[in-house]
Amino acid sequence: MDYGIHPILSENQKEERQAQVVSLINTFISRHQIGRERISISIPREKVVVRFIRLPIATKENLRKVLEYEMPKYTPFEKGEACFDYHILKEEKEWLNLFAVFAKRVDVDQYLSSLKKIGIQPISIQVPFTAALNLFFYNEGAKEKEVSVLLDVSHSFFEMNLIQAGDLKETLHLPLPSEGKELMMMSTLQRSGLKGDSLSKAEVFVYGLGSDDRMLASLKEIDQIKGVSFPPLNRMEAGKPTSELQKIYSSIGIPLKGLAKTHLDLNLLPFEMRKKVRQIGKPLLIILASIALLLTLTWGIGVSMWYRKELNAITAEIKKRRPEVEAVERLQKQKEDLGKEISTLARIKMEEVSKIAILHELTQLLPSTVWIWNFKYTGKEIEISGFADSATDLIPLLDKSPFFERVELSGPITKERMMRGSEVKEKERFKIKARLENRRTGS
Repeated sequence: MDYGIHPILSENQKEERQAQVVSLINTFISRHQIGRERISISIPREKVVVRFIRLPIATKENLRKVLEYEMPKYTPFEKGEACFDYHILKEEKEWLNLFAVFAKRVDVDQYLSSLKKIGIQPISIQVPFTAALNLFFYNEGAKEKEVSVLLDVSHSFFEMNLIQAGDLKETLHLPLPSEGKELMMMSTLQRSGLKGDSLSKAEVFVYGLGSDDRMLASLKEIDQIKGVSFPPLNRMEAGKPTSELQKIYSSIGIPLKGLAKTHLDLNLLPFEMRKKVRQIGKPLLIILASIALLLTLTWGIGVSMWYRKELNAITAEIKKRRPEVEAVERLQKQKEDLGKEISTLARIKMEEVSKIAILHELTQLLPSTVWIWNFKYTGKEIEISGFADSATDLIPLLDKSPFFERVELSGPITKERMMRGSEVKEKERFKIKARLENRRTGS
């Protein structure tokens, strides 16, 4: 129905990046009134380790415990340091073939912690290539006895997923050079697990933020493969008209897990946080049916009518008293809220310098073009960080205030391009600190 693509800050700016991403997600959810209990997310491919594993068939009964114990053998993580899930590819007489996806627990907890701030606990955590594969199979892109190659192309990386006879055979995630991208991708495909004339029969599907018609045309000129096209989307209708759905192909596949049965049922959400679905077994169903039959025979019609009469009377009394109870609960809540406000105001009033007065002073001094994203107050000193047309012009403005002294830059000034609607503006990122003058200030 809708989607959004946004430029975000680099991972070097960790706090600002997290705040920006959470704000974008929250805005998108609020705009469309999406239920926060039905959200699936995906974490970047470079955050996970993917392994194709072959184990004895006897491990199937306790496969999760076996993989957890063997984790240091397949990944750089120690036992308990990673979240993981697996998908069984094939069962043989004595062997089990599967692939598993591992993500560092610290990285997963970081995403969950950020989402928790806006009231979200996702129902699943996926990886872009698993979401894309599920969408590909849902749109019946994989055909029996044929070779399909899914190429997820970004500006600096590409991911190649090889599907043969309806099964995932290989997955690669590699950096792209600045030039000769198409040749490198085809060279990688030639070194893959394709044997014999399978390469000439392969059909390549290209998607991702780095894909476009020019890249498609360049790949079509390479005559070693059957054909090149964008992946199929024949079983879905876009609520928002667009001609570039292939750019967000992986993203479209993420919520599919909550809407239909998917080919790959992978979920990196910690096992203890997944919603448990209780299933009533046949023995329990027989027992409950027997008890219900016994109660039906035991109770007489008269007793049943008496209970019904009593229940109706109680229900009527509850309905009659409900407005009074709700009124009392509202008054109690108002009392608690007023108590909190009084405590907060008293604490602010007792402080040496009023935070309200400081914020008011900054609001009056700084131009409307200045954007402050962070404000720190230690009692003796303040530090503000944000963006302005000219950061150096802010120093004399703050220096003239009776509130501040020793106003100075506490970090280098950097220029950044920011998007405001459809307009791109250049702003200066700044960090300024100032000491508070030694006097009491009223609000």
